[in-house]
Amino acid sequence: MPKALLVEIEARPAAAAGIADFLRQALAAAESEPQTRDWYALRFDEQNFAIFDTFDGSLGQLRHLAGSIGRGLVFKSFTSLAGMPDISSAELIAARLPTDTIPAKLALCATIETRLGQGRDFGEYLVEAKEMVDLEPGTLAWYAIRTSPNGFGIVAVFADEAARGAHLHGEAAAGMQRLVGRYFDTAPEMRPAEVLACKQSGWVRMVSASEEMHPEQSPRIGPEAG
Repeated sequence: MPKALLVEIEARPAAAAGIADFLRQALAAAESEPQTRDWYALRFDEQNFAIFDTFDGSLGQLRHLAGSIGRGLVFKSFTSLAGMPDISSAELIAARLPTDTIPAKLALCATIETRLGQGRDFGEYLVEAKEMVDLEPGTLAWYAIRTSPNGFGIVAVFADEAARGAHLHGEAAAGMQRLVGRYFDTAPEMRPAEVLACKQSGWVRMVSASEEMHPEQSPRIGPEAG
């Protein structure tokens, strides 16, 4: 099954500009990794950043973690970061993949924890929500990930503020609001971010990676563990 990583990074106040430059320059390394399909460097505010990336499977994910970007972040955790990066390994359960060359400038990112026992049903909802996102012309790409039986994430990227605003007022966002009280107690916070640099997908379609790695396995998520 396709994999993903969400890496949250907090810079020390005096080192924030240097971390932004490091992430922009890291694009060249990401582009040299054939199994790293999508790679986004995000900035939430002055000190908080993230990397979101996707892979064919576990091997590409591990190679990326052991590569120059991962090693660089470990080194910077001693010199420029407030602590070690917070790394979430995930399954990519649904995605609207980039299909054109319009550059991604802005993003939204959310981490979601469902009520105990509701993870499987919510994961299936995210798979279905991709059809709503497909109707949004301004959403360049959209990813739904699963980090644990009840832990999920959403990353979406846009060309401009108008497109990001349209997504926040679209059917997919409205559907998430309707799930409050069913799968979680409060609506997930969609954190706005600037896209500092990105490598867009080399997949023709998301399911192709699942077929290449595990021909017998459906790209839809399976039963909840435990």
